[in-house]
Amino acid sequence: MRYTDTITFVKKIASHYDPDTGQDVDGGTQKTTMFCHVVQPSMAKSALVIGDLKTTDLVIHLKQPVTATFDHCLVNNSKYTFELSKTVGRRQILTLRGDSNGSNT
Repeated sequence: MRYTDTITFVKKIASHYDPDTGQDVDGGTQKTTMFCHVVQPSMAKSALVIGDLKTTDLVIHLKQPVTATFDHCLVNNSKYTFELSKTVGRRQILTLRGDSNGSNT
């Protein structure tokens, strides 16, 4: 399996008080990019593995497990939310779901 695709985990950071500047600071976002292998299951495989016929689901294979928390992921500039995680040995398999309207934005 080749890990040639990239996934970006995005976490929104809350605004907070910075004692060095004496002002409230907008938290912004924290992005972490990793290499992965992206699989888009067919209709039959999606129904068997995930139990749903949504075609916006992706299965992501990672070499190293993600331990940090995140709000959403970006794969090919499309927004996906976390659905399911499974760890096999040292590898992690994530199931991600696109937006409900199917636009993945």
